[in-house]
Amino acid sequence: GHRAAVDRREMRVLAILAAVIWSAECRSVGSFGAFRGGGWGDLLSSKPKLDTDEAKALYALGCNVGRQLGDLDCFGEDELETVLSGLRDTLTRTPARVELKEHLPRAAEMFKLRAEAKASAAAAAGQSALAAAAKETGATTTGTGLVIRTLSEGSGPAPAASDRVRVHYTGSLVDGTVFDSSLTRGEPLEFALGQVVAGWREGLQLMKEGGKAKLTLPSQLAYGERGHALIPPNSVLTFEVELLAVLPSDEAAGAGGSTGAEGDAEDE
Repeated sequence: GHRAAVDRREMRVLAILAAVIWSAECRSVGSFGAFRGGGWGDLLSSKPKLDTDEAKALYALGCNVGRQLGDLDCFGEDELETVLSGLRDTLTRTPARVELKEHLPRAAEMFKLRAEAKASAAAAAGQSALAAAAKETGATTTGTGLVIRTLSEGSGPAPAASDRVRVHYTGSLVDGTVFDSSLTRGEPLEFALGQVVAGWREGLQLMKEGGKAKLTLPSQLAYGERGHALIPPNSVLTFEVELLAVLPSDEAAGAGGSTGAEGDAEDE
């Protein structure tokens, strides 16, 4: 359940915080001291210009670090500013303003409680979204919990589990946030059904070529406890999918593409 996922995220955060302790205690003030006096603080509280390739690369580095610390999104914006203050002091080799060994256990407990609360709220919101989707006119709930509603009936063949397909799709969280869309990119994608999460494999096999459908996936048919990229753990997902073509094996061989329903996370 989501409690196990919280425990795993807690271990990752503890490892990060332990590294911060080691760094703060083992480093002495060095060349980074020039950034004291608010220099980094100003950078963290503002949005620097991204007008050079180097600036863009540094920003990309920050995004990558942010993804690794993404579990901290259970804290509010003001709280994250305080977290960033601690990161700044460590990176600039500024002595910590609190006793880390004393306050780190409290930080871990805060994280655990916030993460559990967020996971519970997400699970409740997901169940509400599934129930609402199931009540929509024309919707059907399958034995696995997938909710499918046909938006327009296709006239072509239905794909088999071993087929490749060409689709347009938009994927959304239950709050309406769009996390991926081939329509936005202006290009349909091709992929094998065996490469996507269970909810997509099942849903697309219930469609016919040329048709459109709304698929609402319970988390166990999507990315489960691990989440994926912009998708939080235990998320119920909604996809509006247009099945453009079921591809013959010779046409599909060598076709590529990445979808918002890649099956590299829990999908069973």
